[in-house]
Amino acid sequence: MSRAAMPPVLTVILLLIVIAVLLVLIAAIDIIFEAHGSSVYVEHKVTAHWLIFSRVISPSQDEDETVDEGIPDDVKEAERFVTERVTSYFQGTDEEVKKKKKMDMSFSEALQAFRQLRSPVVRLLKGIIFAMRVPYARINVTYGFPDPAYTGMVCGYACAVTGYLQTHPGNLDLQLEPDFMDSRLDVDMSGTVRIRLYRFIPVILMFILNRNVLRFSWKYLGSRRSKGGSKISEGSGVNL
Repeated sequence: MSRAAMPPVLTVILLLIVIAVLLVLIAAIDIIFEAHGSSVYVEHKVTAHWLIFSRVISPSQDEDETVDEGIPDDVKEAERFVTERVTSYFQGTDEEVKKKKKMDMSFSEALQAFRQLRSPVVRLLKGIIFAMRVPYARINVTYGFPDPAYTGMVCGYACAVTGYLQTHPGNLDLQLEPDFMDSRLDVDMSGTVRIRLYRFIPVILMFILNRNVLRFSWKYLGSRRSKGGSKISEGSGVNL
């Protein structure tokens, strides 16, 4: 009796799994964001909605203040001490930094990688942008750097991005204002971004299966393995 009942049960389980996967891929995920503040502190809140579920991804300033008010000063000092020790541990000593630099790519290798991956990365970013939908967004940013030259460079890129986004439907209000007199960052934004995961699958697959990406990945992994093998052989020679 139990063996005869197993196939229908397995069929139901498989159908439920397929339905769950289709819901995850097809159902829209709405990400609602808000951010207000300056370079000193930006109060922000990000909420994700999916079907009947909702979750606050990033808390607001009021929630952070209520949490901090209940924490004793001794605990805060201990947390600060642990943070400093962990930061110093991962930064490492000068010798470790030198060893890490030896493992990193040289300037010529980085330039070659940039030329090789520039087109696939740009295509990936464009695909991700077109895969997302923006029902509404209002973004007002005022920025400035200590060196006005950097502000001018960012202003050029910002004008290009603004001009590109203005060719789309008018559900995006984007204002990027430079300040050449002062170093500042004022943010006032809110909006909704809607994503469906199935739209990202072909974009990511096209990037992963790109010939330049595959060639660079194999070359990079081969160089890492050769460097790791040389270090192991040096260590075995010292032990001998």
